[in-house]
Amino acid sequence: MIYSKPNLILLLILCCFTTGKTVAQMTPTVVNLDEDVSSISVIQMMDFYLDTTSVYDIDDVAAPSFQDRFQKISDPHVIYDYLDAALWMRLTVNNLQDSHTKSWYFESWGFDIKNISFYFPNPDGSFAESTAGFDLPFGKRDIHHKNFNYLLNLLPSEKKTYYIKVNRNYNQEFVFHLRTNEKFISHSLNEYLLLGIYYGVLILILIFNLYLFFSLKDRLYLYFVCLILACIWFSLGRDGFGFQYIWPNTPWINRLTNENFIEFFIILATLLFSNRFVQKYTKSDKVIKFTYWAILVKMAFFINQLYFFELYYITYISITILILLVPFSLGLRSLAKVNIYSWSYIMAYGCLFLVIMYSYSKTIDIFDNPVLNWYFVYPVIFLEMVLFSFSIFRQIKFLQNEYIVANRERALALEKNNQLTLEMNTKLKEKVKARTEEIEAMAADLARKNVELQTTNLKLQELNSQVSQMNKYLEENNHKLQVNMKQVNQDMALMKGLDFEDFKNVFPDKDSCLKFLSELKWKERYICKKCGFNKFTNGPNHSKRCKSCNYLESPTVDTLFHKVKFPIEKAFYMLYLSNRKDIELTATELSEILELRRETCWTFKNKIALAMEKVDHNIELNGWESLALVHLE
Repeated sequence: MIYSKPNLILLLILCCFTTGKTVAQMTPTVVNLDEDVSSISVIQMMDFYLDTTSVYDIDDVAAPSFQDRFQKISDPHVIYDYLDAALWMRLTVNNLQDSHTKSWYFESWGFDIKNISFYFPNPDGSFAESTAGFDLPFGKRDIHHKNFNYLLNLLPSEKKTYYIKVNRNYNQEFVFHLRTNEKFISHSLNEYLLLGIYYGVLILILIFNLYLFFSLKDRLYLYFVCLILACIWFSLGRDGFGFQYIWPNTPWINRLTNENFIEFFIILATLLFSNRFVQKYTKSDKVIKFTYWAILVKMAFFINQLYFFELYYITYISITILILLVPFSLGLRSLAKVNIYSWSYIMAYGCLFLVIMYSYSKTIDIFDNPVLNWYFVYPVIFLEMVLFSFSIFRQIKFLQNEYIVANRERALALEKNNQLTLEMNTKLKEKVKARTEEIEAMAADLARKNVELQTTNLKLQELNSQVSQMNKYLEENNHKLQVNMKQVNQDMALMKGLDFEDFKNVFPDKDSCLKFLSELKWKERYICKKCGFNKFTNGPNHSKRCKSCNYLESPTVDTLFHKVKFPIEKAFYMLYLSNRKDIELTATELSEILELRRETCWTFKNKIALAMEKVDHNIELNGWESLALVHLE
């Protein structure tokens, strides 16, 4: 075929343009390692191919005829969606440095890639494969590091092309770096040091709260320990430390660190902790009720998210924050009612909301820097734990102050009671002393008269009958003195502040109590309650039997002690204490003093109160014996 000159020129230009385009498509993007370079980000200096059918292997992808299918990477995510497809990436590195002492490493930051295969070129044109990933045991990695690292074995003035095959779980943002050996070691040591400090502080806070729990036996500190453990678990699963050091041979545990699972446990521990925190300041049934409702609702959404209809993550986060806000707001309202304002507690809750949002940071990119976006949650968790700790310390100080105030008030009450007791004892001592002096005077007078009578008897035999009458009179007086002595002892029991042991000296047993009650009951006269007859014979236990109808009546019948099921001397003491205005003992305290059941003391104490109300008893004007004859049944 013969071409005209203009047509020939046009054909040559077209061929050159087409050839140039083909060469540009086949030419890979090259990473040049200049002399002053020690670290470089290479994700946007690589090429990619999306294998939607997942049928190609390294021999197919590395073939010269395949190279024009690669496209330059323009976004750190490489490509969105197509999560089930294999993603091939090509890295061409040209080492322009002269030093033979530098070794270069390829680092894929972030350990949660499902599967990553790195292909090293061999001298014979084949490729050596190194496979690792989120779903594979940690020991399969060539370099045991939480990130994926590979030694490039790249000599000076050498140019090599490497291939990477990746399978993803989500629209992952890739962070690939090339680093020298020195830069890689320095970067790793700094990262591990900071993470070590972070975990060390959290563990110290955890140990301290465990100590508080075992010392004080309060669930608040156990819930806080669970919250710290949940945050540590979240962090270990996020940065890869857990996979490297704790469960390297069980990669399925990595699945338990997903955002839904660990976020649920963080919220559960927080709700329980917050409820207990509020209850220690002020009891609120409403806060308890809404806390447990929030837990149930959150559990329902968690199960739905895992096994049924998965909500859009922004919707799920919004519902989660709303679930937390309801009991949190009620708790703040309850605290405000008692003038408790814990700003550290409020700020810690704010940090918790950030943690919840960042538990989904695999799909939320707040910062342009992926490393900052990934690790920003760590100082937030750290600040949250510190703020919650400040809240706990403030609460402990508050409770200590309350305890000090209560002890001070108790001490003042005891001091006042002791002062009143001292005054009563002083008055009683004065009365006893006066009565004793009176008795001693009477005894001296009787002794003097007895001597006179004896002298008169010797001298005046003829007045024997008169002396006999005088002796009879003296015997009667002596009997009255003995009765008066007993009456004095009983009066002392009615007036003096005696404890139970001293009271038993006056009424030592059941017989003495029944005798006292019998004399008190039939002091005026006896009338049979069955037939109304007034003649009787004495029966057992100081009872009286009617001579007409033979009815036997106990001293306790129609008295406050009727049908008492415990020792009557203890009932006497309870009645005695109830008539004292300076002492008000609870049923529990009476139970400890008398060694009776609390319910028994409470019942008889109420019976005494009813008797007082029935007869309009005045403690200051009437003795306790006036209540003994009150009949309630």
